[in-house]
Amino acid sequence: MDKNTLEKIQTLKKWVLKGGHLDEFDITFIKNNYQFFKDIKFTKREKNWKNTEEFKNKGVFYTPPELSEYLKSLVDKEIKNVYDPTCGRGNLLSVFGDEIKKYGQELNPTELENAKILLKNFEGYCGDTLTHDEFKDYKFDCIVANPPFSINWQPPANKDDDIRFVNAPTIPTKSKADFAFILHIIHHLEDDGIAVALEFPGILYRGNKEGEIRKWLVEQNYIEKVISIPGNTFTDTSIGTCVLVFKKNKKNTNVEFIDKENNLSKIVSFKEIEENNFNLSVSTYVQIEIQKEKTDPLELEEKARKEFLIYLEKQLVFSKLISEMEKIEFQPFVKEIEKVLKKFKGPKIKPKYENQKLIGG
Repeated sequence: MDKNTLEKIQTLKKWVLKGGHLDEFDITFIKNNYQFFKDIKFTKREKNWKNTEEFKNKGVFYTPPELSEYLKSLVDKEIKNVYDPTCGRGNLLSVFGDEIKKYGQELNPTELENAKILLKNFEGYCGDTLTHDEFKDYKFDCIVANPPFSINWQPPANKDDDIRFVNAPTIPTKSKADFAFILHIIHHLEDDGIAVALEFPGILYRGNKEGEIRKWLVEQNYIEKVISIPGNTFTDTSIGTCVLVFKKNKKNTNVEFIDKENNLSKIVSFKEIEENNFNLSVSTYVQIEIQKEKTDPLELEEKARKEFLIYLEKQLVFSKLISEMEKIEFQPFVKEIEKVLKKFKGPKIKPKYENQKLIGG
């Protein structure tokens, strides 16, 4: 057994003994290594699991390890520190090395304690990130986030009362905090930093105040990439999501749109985004091309002539049969057909293409 697995076993045993929250990944790990947990009584597991379901109903989802790794892969620069404004138990931060200083804020105190146990080189505080920012004077090299989707929040009475919102065109609506988290992220990002946020796809196209802020973000040239993530990426939910990558020092005004499911992407200009009324839905710009069946006009004509000759022969056979049964002359009918064919007789035409050969050619 490797050192990391042994360390995780010891950490989880301590956490369980303290009555800490277990998510689905902890439970899977314990089941796979149950011989090391036989002496532990999971007296609070049912209660903690109900808490997990309650969080999901409120738009809170734990970030699976493979998705955490994917978000980290989008960080294309060397960093010394990383911040998660809604860090939960530290899943997103855990994929960064121990040498990276980690910062986080979390509303749930139990989850924050879990993060403090699992993470090394970590500084974290408990509280509501949007109403009580514990990192007011901090700027970060990197920010990663999976904030709760479209939850209610308490905005300030005036956007000038909060430095995070003062430059934005408006304050995000009270019923949807998605853009409040995004503005929080933009404020705390270093000028040469990078932020990667997992979001609900509705923020890419919803209008009113959200539309105003989305337009402003594009005009400020803060958005580098928009990535659509298919459903079933999260455990126990089929909801589709999206990833936004933010930078303040972009070299151009283009935005890259990526369809992860179909492995397609497109670089889109500011002008094209403006023409689409600042809609940032990936499907607006990245579309699966339907391969049209290639048709050769010579092949089509060949097929049509063959079908016509088969049809003509069948009709003549049938007509001749009826003529014989009813004692009707058949040859006059043949002569009438020959008269029609004479109308189409003409000089032989040189083929347009080499090796062109059709029935009768």
